[in-house]
Amino acid sequence: MLAVWVFACMLRSMMRPFLLSLSLALLFTSAISAAGEESFQINTVVIPSRNHTRMQPEIFYAFRTAAKEFTPDMKINFTLFNPFQAKFTGKTKESQTELLQLLEASVPEVVAVKKAHPEDDYLLDDLHAYMESHPDSSLAQTYNGIYAFMEPFQFLIIESSDTYGAHPMFYKAGVTEIDTPDGANEMDIIETVYGLFFIDAAFAQDKMVWGTCHGSQIGYIHAGGHLGRLFDFKDGGYDDVELKISKGAGCPIPEETWRIGKHLYTQDKGSDYKDYKIVAYEVPEEFAEGRDVSDKYINKDFQHSLALVEPIPETIEVISYHPLSNYAERVSSGEAEASEHFSDVLKDQRIVDAYKYNNMIGTQYHPQYTYDDLDTYIFFEYLVDQLHDRYAPAPKVQLPAGPPAKAAGQ
Repeated sequence: MLAVWVFACMLRSMMRPFLLSLSLALLFTSAISAAGEESFQINTVVIPSRNHTRMQPEIFYAFRTAAKEFTPDMKINFTLFNPFQAKFTGKTKESQTELLQLLEASVPEVVAVKKAHPEDDYLLDDLHAYMESHPDSSLAQTYNGIYAFMEPFQFLIIESSDTYGAHPMFYKAGVTEIDTPDGANEMDIIETVYGLFFIDAAFAQDKMVWGTCHGSQIGYIHAGGHLGRLFDFKDGGYDDVELKISKGAGCPIPEETWRIGKHLYTQDKGSDYKDYKIVAYEVPEEFAEGRDVSDKYINKDFQHSLALVEPIPETIEVISYHPLSNYAERVSSGEAEASEHFSDVLKDQRIVDAYKYNNMIGTQYHPQYTYDDLDTYIFFEYLVDQLHDRYAPAPKVQLPAGPPAKAAGQ
């Protein structure tokens, strides 16, 4: 019995340092884990179409859902910027009201700069030069006001628009008038100015940007790109001429239909663009973040008449091309079947539909409308991962406390 008792004592003596080390290791790991899950916030400016008094609920849902699922320690807050609807913008109402007054006073300056350089197709450079030589101008005050507005935020979203869009004065040579034959007006100049200036501010402050539809077009213009019409303007639109595309084996949507009315769109005929049609395309490698996504598809919901066309700016990294980019090749190969007048209407050209530019991602399509369809959520997983990698606080390693100090005299 004595031998057994001695052996047990020796075993306990040997185990004590091991258990102590294990306990310390568990405490150390727990401290790192707890610190690593420290919550933080991403404050976001959202620029909607000027007619809207709120952000798109689909964008709110997509980001809140993706953050909850993929980056649960990150909360995304949203602040609306729409000076045309300043009374609905909460705490920033006063500053947005002041900015609208400056923006309205800036329009004559923008027009004067364009008339001084009528053949320039990159007006933003000319505006920068003008502000540098006229620091007290309304345009310069607008720029500074937008820069200051963006400073407390980490992320910028520019939504799609239900208006004309970016004014052609900013990217097209020879356009010097406020009102254009196809419908651009003074408010389009204002909307383009603050969109471009917000991207200026975000880039200068090293903030992330996502632009969808109109937002992607503003980013493309900022990079020096041009917008081009998909088809010639026609008052009242076209009579829903169609193009049907057969998809490859394995695609969940065997055939898709494109129509041209007032816009190029994928919704059902007669829907007045109010529903969302599923058109399936493979997830681009950029959004895959190194994973195998060969069997994953996102929906590209389109409704537009202007597109991101050549020449493609050198500062742009193309993520994907538009499904109807150089579509004539697909028609001639038999992959696509065009109705009688479709080829007469739609221009055959190379078109970008997603790109990277500095800290910006631009998508001509609207992934927010179909977050839960196919694997479209992957796009928002990509965006929240990018935000998390950029802004998550570094884990604080908390070492466990040492043994209590001995009292004096012990």
